[in-house]
Amino acid sequence: MNRLHRLSLPFALLASASCWAQSDQGSPWYLGASLGHYYTDNVFRANAAASSDRLTSLSLLAGVDTRLGRQRLHADARLNDTRYQDNSRLDNRGYSLDTGLDWETVGNLSGTLDYTRARTLADFNSNTGIAPTTERNLQTDQSAGGSVRLGLPGLSPFTLEGTFVRRQRDYSLPLWDTQEYRQNTSSLGLLYNASSAWRFGLAGRYTKGRVPVNGFEWDRKDIDLTALWRATGSSSLNARLSRSTSDTFTGLTGSLNWNWAPGGRWTLNTKLSRDTGVETYYLGINNGQSDFNRVQTAFQTQFNYRITGKLTAQAGVGFTRLSRDRDIALGGVRSKDNSKQYSLGLAWEALRNVTVGCQYTRLDRDTTDAIYSYNAYTAGCYVQGMIR
Repeated sequence: MNRLHRLSLPFALLASASCWAQSDQGSPWYLGASLGHYYTDNVFRANAAASSDRLTSLSLLAGVDTRLGRQRLHADARLNDTRYQDNSRLDNRGYSLDTGLDWETVGNLSGTLDYTRARTLADFNSNTGIAPTTERNLQTDQSAGGSVRLGLPGLSPFTLEGTFVRRQRDYSLPLWDTQEYRQNTSSLGLLYNASSAWRFGLAGRYTKGRVPVNGFEWDRKDIDLTALWRATGSSSLNARLSRSTSDTFTGLTGSLNWNWAPGGRWTLNTKLSRDTGVETYYLGINNGQSDFNRVQTAFQTQFNYRITGKLTAQAGVGFTRLSRDRDIALGGVRSKDNSKQYSLGLAWEALRNVTVGCQYTRLDRDTTDAIYSYNAYTAGCYVQGMIR
């Protein structure tokens, strides 16, 4: 079976750190740099004979968010260089790019264009079809797509919407060729804007994917019911419930994304998904670990609390539950593959554009086949400077 992978941990830690520092929207652009030093007790995510190491990560950041007439352009970029103290063969350069254009015409036509690309060090132990490895393996993800919305004359609350997205994943290690994929998804549906607070949608969606190296293909058909609720100016709830039919499963899938920022001292972001790993990954749930043709249940929440005007605390938790019944790789009729992730962090705004922080993250995985089970944690501190 084909397994998706988590973000490499130091990269994810630095990404969460930069989110705190980018909350000020006074300028349409920013430039920055971040330097972090971390300790991990189980570099290779091994079940036994864990290998600890220290690593240093240097990042350069840049971004823009501006309006050009009716259009809105936004882009965020990061270059990342990671060096290991004892396992220098794992040294790598990663990056992420997230760009988008929100466009509209004088009439009832509008839409979006989006492109993302990221390269990270792949997880060493996250696939039940391939034995855990200690070799450097770079994972590259790409997603390109867009949407077109057409307001229907005479039916002002209704909007016709079409979307398309292409996603792909590649690995530098030839052993992982069978985990690479190419996937195209298109949808066509109707949106109903009931009020300024409520929006509902009904759409048909079709997905076609394949593995380039061996020609393995899959397809999927969905009927999507969606709802967006802006309860207040500080709270929004985005939900989807789908009737899904594919080569390997038929049933209900869905997702929920709740953002709550009541102002003052704290914010909360919660995500829940029951879907394949590709959809879970692009929803932004970092601890997802399912195949692209097998359904998982995943949950992730992050809480930020501003202790003082310059000091912010962060806590997060996530879990994934996956049933691998009749999975040959695990050799059992009743097979499990569950994971948990915990994080704690503290960030201090030492100067207006300089942030110093520390972060702790723990990963636990429990599978029927003990070779894929492990416990690991990473802890470290960073300093980040921004120019706006």
